Amino acid sequence: MIKLKYTPAIIIIFFVIVCLNLKAFAQQTIINVPSSEVLPFGGILLKDSNRFSPFDDGYATITPSATFGLGHGFELSTGVATTLDKETFVRGDITAKKVWFIGNASRLTVGGTISPYLSESSRPNSFVYSHFTHRIKKTKTSITAGLYLHGKNSGPDSAGAILGLEQVIIPNKLRLALDWLSSEDSYGKMGVGLKYRPVPTLSLTSAVIVPNEDDEIIGFNFSLSKFISVKDFASKRRL
Repeated sequence: MIKLKYTPAIIIIFFVIVCLNLKAFAQQTIINVPSSEVLPFGGILLKDSNRFSPFDDGYATITPSATFGLGHGFELSTGVATTLDKETFVRGDITAKKVWFIGNASRLTVGGTISPYLSESSRPNSFVYSHFTHRIKKTKTSITAGLYLHGKNSGPDSAGAILGLEQVIIPNKLRLALDWLSSEDSYGKMGVGLKYRPVPTLSLTSAVIVPNEDDEIIGFNFSLSKFISVKDFASKRRL
């Protein structure tokens, strides 16, 4: 009976391991924008995010990922990303962020991602950002605003603005999420979706992705996230 309790976690871990050649953007997000949520020390978030578009020259990505809580507001994420479009691109993703808590309602977040290509000889992509998040307790609304720098096959050389909003609909169960990256390139897009949490350790997100560029196509995103606590796991094993 004890082994059955861990079966879902074991299945997810196995899925992540066997799919490491697929696209992985391994960090907590509002929809597209890295969020101010941070894992506690010993926390692990396993996430499978699937993005696709059935229109025109459509695309599909499958994105298993893993994020680790290091304590003191630090997170580290890693993975290997494969983009399936007209061509196939394989690249690594290494992401880190730091969150500072400002009082009970506000947070400052700074982070970045470097994405070296593994399937071709190209310079890595880069992305760094900083944003401020404030939660309005009365309305259960979280508002995020900030800036980012990014570079495709280069260091950060283009800038944009970040805006985000999360609105609680059913406490601890259902939230509306919206975010926007302002640049007029492949990084610039808006995401609108719902986040549903059937149990405290499991989260489902569905969203529509609208690119800023007119020649890009609308996409859809569905993701599943599972939280695991190493401390809880070790305690149960001792029992």
